[in-house]
Amino acid sequence: MKKYILIAVFSLLLTVAKGQSYTEVYLNYLPSVPFGETADFTSGISPRGIDFEANRFIGDDMSVGINVAWVIFREKVSPELFELNDLDFYGTQFRYQNMVPIDIVFKKYFITGEYTPYVGIGAGIQYVEQRNDIGVFSLTDDKWLFHAAPELGLLYDLTPSTTLSVKAKYNYSPKSGDFPGASYLSLGIGLGLN
Repeated sequence: MKKYILIAVFSLLLTVAKGQSYTEVYLNYLPSVPFGETADFTSGISPRGIDFEANRFIGDDMSVGINVAWVIFREKVSPELFELNDLDFYGTQFRYQNMVPIDIVFKKYFITGEYTPYVGIGAGIQYVEQRNDIGVFSLTDDKWLFHAAPELGLLYDLTPSTTLSVKAKYNYSPKSGDFPGASYLSLGIGLGLN
């Protein structure tokens, strides 16, 4: 059900944003690599990621926009003893982390013709859910965290209204109380309409 709601929201945002002048919208495939406490819980590259971005130009070479992403990390851990709140669990663990950052993004473009490199910074909130499935038991913890995301990217004009987007974005959320921080690098490729 969550998947269908996200698809409907992305479709609505795409339709609304495209109707505005001087606006670009992008849909990117977003594989990611975890670092720090994120990698401690689920290590390895995740091929499960997507983001939607709508940018409104506020000058010839600057834009402000909104970015919504969804990245899923998953890891299977061999059977081992796992302790939580004075209870011992033994079995194969399936660990999941869902990351959903929602950011306001500012970008500076260096227009050179067909290729347009840019730098950007995003800031907002990120929903982080950690789930550990062991047999029939599922242990889940989640939290909304502050989120910051600097990025570097390159745009290439395929047609007058279609753009290829390639980017690298570092996502960071500091820990909050006992809840661990989130840190991962997303490498995106996608298409944009302008």
